[in-house]
Amino acid sequence: MMWITHHEAIEMYARFCRAHYGMAATDTVRATAKQMEKQGDYEGHRVWNEVAAEIEKQERSGVN
Repeated sequence: MMWITHHEAIEMYARFCRAHYGMAATDTVRATAKQMEKQGDYEGHRVWNEVAAEIEKQERSGVN
């Protein structure tokens, strides 16, 4: 069985979102984070914001 860390999961999902949403990835993910917050899901809000930050980091560093 293979275990991954929280950060590895964030990195993988950020890559998926970039591939799936393209140039709209950050805006789409941040919108999802806001929706989670409105629903009272503060953990979801935090995690989606982590994904958005990772997308931005990957874009700055040129990671595919």
